[in-house]
Amino acid sequence: MTVFRIVAAALTLLLAISIPALANASDEFADAEITIEPRVRATFFSNAFSAAEGTVSTAIRLPGSFPAYPKITPMKVADVGFPPSSLMTFNPKRSMPVCPDDQLGPPPTTNSIPVPNMLTRCPGALLGNGTAVFALAQSTSPAARRDGELLIFNGGLVGGLPKIKIYAYSYDIQVGIYTSAVLQPDGRLRFDMPKLPFDSAITEINLSIPGKPVVLPKPDLGITVRLPAGLDPNYIQARCVGSAGLPWRTDLTLGERATEDDSTEEPELVVSDSGVAPCRGVSAAPRLAELRVTGPIDVVRNRLTVFRVKVRNLGGTDAKGGLLSLSGRGVRASLPVGSIPGGRTRTFTIRTRFQDRGLVRATIRLNTSNAGSRVASRSIKVR
Repeated sequence: MTVFRIVAAALTLLLAISIPALANASDEFADAEITIEPRVRATFFSNAFSAAEGTVSTAIRLPGSFPAYPKITPMKVADVGFPPSSLMTFNPKRSMPVCPDDQLGPPPTTNSIPVPNMLTRCPGALLGNGTAVFALAQSTSPAARRDGELLIFNGGLVGGLPKIKIYAYSYDIQVGIYTSAVLQPDGRLRFDMPKLPFDSAITEINLSIPGKPVVLPKPDLGITVRLPAGLDPNYIQARCVGSAGLPWRTDLTLGERATEDDSTEEPELVVSDSGVAPCRGVSAAPRLAELRVTGPIDVVRNRLTVFRVKVRNLGGTDAKGGLLSLSGRGVRASLPVGSIPGGRTRTFTIRTRFQDRGLVRATIRLNTSNAGSRVASRSIKVR
């Protein structure tokens, strides 16, 4: 598992800066954690991308507790840096719909839509789930903490770059918020945190793609919130090259907001950190799994017969020069199938006609130029 651990420098290092508008700024610190781990294998490949599970967590914290530290400065921007596109990508599949902006925000479109109800607005576009923490009146009192849930939706492509959309809702304050981010080629993913009513603040945001199903009981409200996992297990793809590691960076912006509108009050404070996380990548040659053949076992002589052949490349590089063939007494057919990408499954259709009646042993063979061959056979009754 490849884990990024990002702990921003404590703001006490900035005591020399005069920040009268941020009462607690010299005491607050921010931390974040990004994890990327292979979904199928124990390690990443060095020469091919494979499906990954990604999580992002950011939080604003205080070294002490309430009432000594009564107020927290809200998080305004969470700008987290994944590895660059040469090492990690978001890959929206063409068949997944895009969740339209007018279904998610801005308010008042969504300011009273609980998270489970939001699923009905964008069916089929779910990428992941998560949680958020709201602080009423920016208070650090445990009584002011309000937990919320969030969903991550497919935002399609913006200028060829993948976009994700996030909707979070708190049952306690009955308000939903919408934010979005576009993954840049350098791995930057910037979330602008919207202004909240009741002078509230978001102090934590945690998201997972594709995540796992989550069940969140809320006994005080007499309900249980269920968050499904994302629908595309291959949305995040990653690889690890040699011993160079995976670079990361984070910039978390703290600051008050003007009360009259959503404009910025100065000063703002940005806590930054960067580094390289170690990882292990292995070189993977192409490797074909067993062929899975579906089709009739009882056919009529000279009638067109169709077989479907499914094969998975378990390796990390393409199996190239594929040629699929079917042979037996009184039957012969072939089909060039090109390359089979590493870690992917391909299904091919081969059509033929049987010329001889009786029981025919048909052999289906897939030959490649760099991954050897796979063979399957079945007995066909020809009438």
